[in-house]
Amino acid sequence: MALVALANAKGSPGTTTAALVLALQWPRPVLLVEADLAGASILAGYFRGQLPHDRGLQQLAIAHSHGDLESAFWEQTLPLVRDDADKKLLPGIVSPHTAPAVANLWGPLANQLVALERGGIDVLVDLGRLGTGGVVREDREPIVRLADQVLVTTGSRLPDIAVTRELVKSRTSVIDAAARDLTNLAVLTIGPGRPYDANEIARTLGLGTVGSLAWDPVNAEVLSVGSPAGRRYPASPLVRSAGPVISRIQDRIEKRRARFSTGPRDGVGPRTGSTAVQAGPWRGNGGGTHEHTGVP
Repeated sequence: MALVALANAKGSPGTTTAALVLALQWPRPVLLVEADLAGASILAGYFRGQLPHDRGLQQLAIAHSHGDLESAFWEQTLPLVRDDADKKLLPGIVSPHTAPAVANLWGPLANQLVALERGGIDVLVDLGRLGTGGVVREDREPIVRLADQVLVTTGSRLPDIAVTRELVKSRTSVIDAAARDLTNLAVLTIGPGRPYDANEIARTLGLGTVGSLAWDPVNAEVLSVGSPAGRRYPASPLVRSAGPVISRIQDRIEKRRARFSTGPRDGVGPRTGSTAVQAGPWRGNGGGTHEHTGVP
């Protein structure tokens, strides 16, 4: 099982939609955690504002302050897809102004997410913009450190690559080519060929790559703003591109674990089984089912 985080640099969009399409195509039970300090967007976009923002990280932070993090965890999640208990969402904070309220949650939450592995649940974390060392305090560092993979998302245009390169430089020194498959940092390109491809971008950033998600704005709006999914949506370029990315993520994780992980991760306490997934409100469109399997 895996803990995978997705992050971006300022001005390089697409992370939330990428996280959604990967979660919806993920081959095993998966929890998507919305951990963007700029505020949550999935309830307003993907769910089209049809669900109240009464669950998520803020409520979980309150539970943690009372020593109830583990017991309250699943109560704060909801299904991503109707009648599918294997795909869950933990909503994020309402706005940037509430970020201080969850500042003490990230370390315990990171341990809790790692512990879900024993229950057979993978976790995808949408970090949004990642702080740069020394410039912005990064309270979510425990998640970055414990993640099997941290996918730095970037567009394929020069401004996107430039800001992403600065983020990578702030996070690590130049990585030797032989170590690119061993670090937990990797690049995920959104919309390759505009004009640079995923391999060119990875070489520029000095990281390995998990490939790319197709540039498919029309179908991306199924996730970003809740547009109706057309008949051809399941076979859209966006959805089809998710499968190879997932395979490459899993391959990188297996290689890293074979090299480094023979026991519990550093900094993680005893792994406990997760509480059974509970039912919750599902996404609908009033008159019928509006299910999604697919990114901005």
